Amino acid sequence: MRYNQGKIVTGVLKFAAIAIIGTALLSSCNQKPKQESGSTNASQPGAVAGNGYSDSSSSSVRVFDQNGRVCIQQSNTSYEVVNIIEGAGKIPLLLKIRKTELCYADSVNHDKMYEISAKSVMDTKAVSWDASFVATDISFKDNTLLAVKEGNDNEHDFIRRFSLQNGSEVFSCSFSDLEVKIPNVINKYFIGYTSKKAATDPLSSLKEENLLGVVRFGSSIAAIDSFKVKLKRSKVVDKISGSVPDAILVAANDNTRAIDDGKTIILMKGDAHTQNKDVSDFAVKFTYYFGDDNESTDVTVPVVNGKFDLAHVQYDKDIFEIVAF
Repeated sequence: MRYNQGKIVTGVLKFAAIAIIGTALLSSCNQKPKQESGSTNASQPGAVAGNGYSDSSSSSVRVFDQNGRVCIQQSNTSYEVVNIIEGAGKIPLLLKIRKTELCYADSVNHDKMYEISAKSVMDTKAVSWDASFVATDISFKDNTLLAVKEGNDNEHDFIRRFSLQNGSEVFSCSFSDLEVKIPNVINKYFIGYTSKKAATDPLSSLKEENLLGVVRFGSSIAAIDSFKVKLKRSKVVDKISGSVPDAILVAANDNTRAIDDGKTIILMKGDAHTQNKDVSDFAVKFTYYFGDDNESTDVTVPVVNGKFDLAHVQYDKDIFEIVAF
């Protein structure tokens, strides 16, 4: 997170600042850490059932002066158990979630620094990982940890997914993803577009001036494929928005079926044993609008054998360049 810490206030705070601290403390008390108790075996990795597990961590608050403004830094630790679903079974996962937030006393900062440690708590399968990131909020869905960084009025929310199985980042996009579902299977596949307006400006690290967006393809378990959309010099280049284009999934044959107005596609022959190479028979279509008459142009990318088929992309080559990434 971007903030410069000033010197800690060593003198007596004024009454107003003390009231603010009290409010912060009350806020932190709303998330008291819950303790799992038992005989401790800290040296054993992964599954700990039968041996017990215990851990405790206190909440804290810090108040300091930064250029004449009162800053409040709060850290809270909580514990949560989520299930990794594998076939007909499940692996209970204990998450230790340390959340740190910092804001000025006269403003609000929605972003938090999350530090998460995960450990399986049954003998089903050993799972152990750590992850850290900045986000506005987190949730758990589709065997993933979903982290959302809210954008301001001129930005898009930025979404990141981390696998519950190993903690690795498997997918990211601007505010809305497309889903590939398998009937009765919790694991999903995701396709999404990251624009230049995404919060935290993740495309800036690529340092490409003509880069318009990045498209990523991932699953609940791992990142799979991606490509870049670049702009060429053309008559409409200045009219193409840096925002997220309209996006849908289009079925190629009877092996897939599009629902939710193309936001979701179903693999009709998939099951829990489906592999990446079996994800096929559909395309992702992006529609870019430009001009006073609401003109548009499409970029349509087939998905074949679990990969973007860039050799058969349909697009206006005078406007765009599609590059593997």
